Amino acid sequence: MVPINRKSIALTSALLVCANTQAGDLRLNGFASFGGGQFEADDSAASESYQGFDDNFTMKPVTKIALQATAEVNKDVTVTGQLLASGNDDYNMEAEWAYLTYEANRNLDLRVGRLRSPFFRYSDSLDVGYAYPWVAPPRQVYRFIFDTVEGVDAVYNTRVAGWNATVQAYYGRLQDETVLLGEEVDLDLTKFTGVNLTLDRDWLTFRASYNRADFDVASPAALTTVLSGLPNDVAEVLRAEDEVGEFWGVAAEIDYANWLFISEYTELLVDEQSTTSEDEGWYATIGRRISDFTLHVTYEEQTDDPDLSFVDGQPAVVQGAAQQLVASNDNSAVTVGVRYDFAPGTAFKLDVTQTEEEDVLDDSVSNEGRLVAFTIDTVF
Repeated sequence: MVPINRKSIALTSALLVCANTQAGDLRLNGFASFGGGQFEADDSAASESYQGFDDNFTMKPVTKIALQATAEVNKDVTVTGQLLASGNDDYNMEAEWAYLTYEANRNLDLRVGRLRSPFFRYSDSLDVGYAYPWVAPPRQVYRFIFDTVEGVDAVYNTRVAGWNATVQAYYGRLQDETVLLGEEVDLDLTKFTGVNLTLDRDWLTFRASYNRADFDVASPAALTTVLSGLPNDVAEVLRAEDEVGEFWGVAAEIDYANWLFISEYTELLVDEQSTTSEDEGWYATIGRRISDFTLHVTYEEQTDDPDLSFVDGQPAVVQGAAQQLVASNDNSAVTVGVRYDFAPGTAFKLDVTQTEEEDVLDDSVSNEGRLVAFTIDTVF
């Protein structure tokens, strides 16, 4: 039996509402991805793993199944809940979505509950493998440790000069756990807010997003030990406490005459904090549909811009310790893939990814290899 995580309590309430509605007012649907992969590192690589894959075949990073229920309480109010079991979370059932929607008018929806953080082009369908061409969205952009927010949002849809326009604004908080230096620590994002705009017309889509939050990340024991040996002013800059982070991104998609082009650019900024450097990521995908097949190639890149000016004048041992803690990655990957829609609502996907990871502060630290991964994705 799959255990239900404590985060599913809110969803349980939502499903109880669903159970009390008439059968005609309840909609059930779901999605699943089953697959696996294996990463082969080059002989000179500093690490033998990549994005949860290593030199032994594993299914956990890409395998998941979810059930979503939507109940119509009345003509203006619906309740939606989604339970997700993911291999990355040892298949524990967890509430990814649990929210109430009030349709204020034909253009405006107001929602409250556990919502998806709308950072990316595919945020709303992030777990739905069937919704995009890759085995997984480009990892150098879709790399965040949290993807939900508990709060409220407003979604406004309209038409502007022949374009479909959607504006979403949200506000909330997220308290969760994450893994840092191999240890599970508490994560707290407050004043979590943002706005995004999507414009689409025929075969062209544009999207822009801006998000910010105050955040605290508890220091794992290993980090606390290192910080205790550093000068107070240096340690303070390295602690991820009482910080403000900003994230923005833009995306474009062209789907025209069996040709597909998708690209996103994102940037993360954290003021007065150096463990998280200024972070930029982008990717570009070009694809071609041939009957039931989609062939595609993707280049992706992510770079940190570390600022070590706060240790200027410090002893070499202090500078060295700080350098080990500051994010300083220069990562890139090229993926060649194929998608085969062999049955209604079902697709087989295979990706081969050549990866390259380097430390911009230490050229001797690098990681290169090849990831081969596949999934069978379905919606139901």
